[in-house]
Amino acid sequence: MKILFIGNQGGHDVIAFYAGMAQPLQDKFECCCRFAVWLEAERSELLSQGAPEAECLSFEAHVRNSSAAGHDELNRLVRDYREVNWSEVVAAERAFTDYSMLLGAAGDRRESPEYVQSLVLSIVRFQEQALDGCGAMVCQTADTLFSLIAFKVARHLRIPAYAIAPAWLLEPGKGGGFFANNEFLECNRMIQSFASRAAKPLAAAERTRVETLIQSIRGFNGKTAFNMTTSKGKTAGRRALSPNTGRFLSYLRENARRDKRVEYVKIDPLSKVRANLLRITRKQLTRNVFGPSDPDSIPSRSVFFAIHYQPEQSTLAQGIWHVNQVALIENISKSLPLGYTLVVKEHPWGRGNRPCWQYKHLARFYNVVFSDAPAKEIIKRVDVVVAVSGTVAMEALVFDKPTVLLGRNFFEFSDLIYRVPVINDLPEVLAKILVDGDYAKQSDCEARLHRFLMAYLDGLIPHFPLLEFAGEWGYALAGELGLEPVDTANERKGTAA
Repeated sequence: MKILFIGNQGGHDVIAFYAGMAQPLQDKFECCCRFAVWLEAERSELLSQGAPEAECLSFEAHVRNSSAAGHDELNRLVRDYREVNWSEVVAAERAFTDYSMLLGAAGDRRESPEYVQSLVLSIVRFQEQALDGCGAMVCQTADTLFSLIAFKVARHLRIPAYAIAPAWLLEPGKGGGFFANNEFLECNRMIQSFASRAAKPLAAAERTRVETLIQSIRGFNGKTAFNMTTSKGKTAGRRALSPNTGRFLSYLRENARRDKRVEYVKIDPLSKVRANLLRITRKQLTRNVFGPSDPDSIPSRSVFFAIHYQPEQSTLAQGIWHVNQVALIENISKSLPLGYTLVVKEHPWGRGNRPCWQYKHLARFYNVVFSDAPAKEIIKRVDVVVAVSGTVAMEALVFDKPTVLLGRNFFEFSDLIYRVPVINDLPEVLAKILVDGDYAKQSDCEARLHRFLMAYLDGLIPHFPLLEFAGEWGYALAGELGLEPVDTANERKGTAA
């Protein structure tokens, strides 16, 4: 089998991890591994490690060696990929769009339709070439335009995708991750385990594991064990300034050398400086708009919505139709039964991203209040939790709260979750829960929660996606693909003979 490892702007760390994954696949399972990376420097790195030249492709070389795509190619893309809404895909790229309504805090730049169309066409053509003849694709999660398009192209070509996703919610002291099989982080292995466990009670050891996980999730403080293993993760979201501020001059030199046709994340320096200044100023101006921190201030008969950190794939890829959270909060407000209050909490990492007027605008609605109490304490006191795709939805489940999901994520296979793909349906769903008491009438909620969480654990690979465990992830992929080690296959052939 030929397996494509497709990169994005993850740089050296991603390339090194892919090479480590590929090693057992090549040595033990005789797979042919192809690498499609972003830059020529990354391709050179792979070649220096012994990767075959014919199986190493770079997007940079593709762009520089290909003729510009014309209207015929654009028409082909729109016609052949009829199932893909390309405008929705483009809206997920944070470098030159601001559908999140942060209004300059992310340094977004204005681009022409011609540039965007040319970029999308270049990425699609490159990935079609890279995927030709492959039986599987390994990629990063849909956190970039490059990897999001990879999911679309692979699905169009009917090639299964395996994205490397670290797990945030884990048993104490354990690492973990899983293979996400689409841009929404949904994991086929978890879904299959959930289906196979229907009407089967958990064994005693499984119940113990699940109860331990429940307590771990209830105590989750937002600091993921995986992020705390990286230098960036330890400081993520804590500062208004960009992490590149400390090396600003070298960062600008690197940025000036970038070819925007390839490295579409190339910044406009003035916009970036302005974005940093905006975040610093807004962080000061919004200090007193997030509501009281006392959990006892949470009103009775209330619904909770935690604002998702942006720009992030949680809304850009998994909930793009709800990415404007100002409008979303307005729509939730309009969906509440009379007599109920919407409790809104800003994400700790997002403070300083939004202008003050957005919070003041939302706080003027008669049935909206802000709270800065710990999310866990808010969940305990409200009647329903609404989320686009964040882990707050999974946290709500373990507190036995009705949970409404507007987007998609790996945990949506739980039959306890109320799914609302169209916002116009939200008033009826909330009325069903709050007025008709639908959730309270359901039976076996605890057993169904245990079944869901055990299926989640069944889908995990017991290692973080770190370089030291790359080989283990390679073996795990072989298992997902149903591959046998060559020695074992030869032994079976010999026995049969």
